[in-house]
Amino acid sequence: MNKTKILLFIPVIILLGWVVSIQTAVSTGTTIVLPVRGFDPRDIFAGRYLAVSVDYGAFESECAVKQGKERWKKTEAFFCPDIQKIVLNKPAECAVFIKGYCRYGRFNDNVSRFYIPEKLSRPLEQAVRNPENKPQLRLRVSRNGRAYPQDLILSDLPFEQWLEKNKSPSK
Repeated sequence: MNKTKILLFIPVIILLGWVVSIQTAVSTGTTIVLPVRGFDPRDIFAGRYLAVSVDYGAFESECAVKQGKERWKKTEAFFCPDIQKIVLNKPAECAVFIKGYCRYGRFNDNVSRFYIPEKLSRPLEQAVRNPENKPQLRLRVSRNGRAYPQDLILSDLPFEQWLEKNKSPSK
C-alpha cells in the first residue's frame, strides 16, 4: 500500500518541480520590451487568444546572410538587445539574449502566445494592428535565453490600463 502511494505521488513531485523551475526562471530573469505584431486566431481547443510575435524585422540579422543555401535547416541563433542584432554566434558582450533559431532567413524565438480574457480579444486585436498604439511585449528572459511573455504594452501602458483609458463612453 505504501509503495502505491509513493508511485502515485512521483508525478506530482515532478510536476511541482517543473513549475518551480519555470517560476524561478521567470522571477530571476531580466525584463526587456520589444515591438510586436499580432493577430487574433480562433482555436477549437485553446479558444480565443491574442497571438503576438516580436517584430524582429526592425533589427539587423545574420539569418538571411550567413545561412546561405542551407536556409531550410534550423540554425541556432541569438537576439542580443544590447547590440540590437540577431547573430548566429552569441557575442561575449551580450549580457542578456533570447535564444532561438534561424530558418528560411527568419529568426524564431518560440514566444508566440500571450493569453488574455476572451472578451478582450477583439479590442486588443484591433489595438495591436494599429501602429499608432506602439504595441510592445514585455518579456522576462532567463539566463539560458528562454523568453517568457509578461505583459502587452499599448501606448506605453499595460493593456488593462490602456483599455480603461480608451473605453468608449457609450459602454
